[in-house]
Amino acid sequence: KWRSFVCRQHYIFYTAARTIQTNWRAAVCRNQYLYHIAAMMIQNKWRTFVYRRDYVSYMAARKIQSKWRSFECRQDFVVYIAARMIQTKWRSFACRQDYIFYMAARKLQTLWRKFACKEKYVQYIAARTIQTSWRAAVGREMYLENIAALLIQNKWRSFVCRQDFLHYMAARTIQNSWRAAISRHLLLHNVATKQIQTKWRSYVCRKEYVEYM
Repeated sequence: KWRSFVCRQHYIFYTAARTIQTNWRAAVCRNQYLYHIAAMMIQNKWRTFVYRRDYVSYMAARKIQSKWRSFECRQDFVVYIAARMIQTKWRSFACRQDYIFYMAARKLQTLWRKFACKEKYVQYIAARTIQTSWRAAVGREMYLENIAALLIQNKWRSFVCRQDFLHYMAARTIQNSWRAAISRHLLLHNVATKQIQTKWRSYVCRKEYVEYM
């Protein structure tokens, strides 16, 4: 009974303390949340003010920079157009002068090349005539030498072929005679061998027949 009463009292104290702690923590969290919301609202207002002020300053600076850059670009464009016109006039004058010098040099080069080509052509014709005559003489000599060499080669080859043919016919005649003698000797030897074999077989068969009877 006493333990049950003590346990019940402890449980009541625990439940009460837990309820007090829960309410206290809820009040603390609620206050912290309200402070956080208030701080966020103050920060949002301050940041909006700062951003608006910075944006106004940025737009003013941007407008001033735009005007200044427009003025600088206009001045640079005017200077560029003036420089371009001066360069165009100067280049036109320089190109005209270069073209005049080029045409004069081209005319001089044409005349000089014409004279040089004529001289080279005359020298070429003379050298070609000399080369043609020299080649004709050399070709004639080489042709005569070739004809003489061909005649000598033909005579020599005809003599060599005739000698080779005579040697070939003599060797062929000797080979035919030798082969005929060997064939005759082999034929006689074969006939004698066959006769001996025939006599011997006849003798053996007769002897076996006599013994059999």
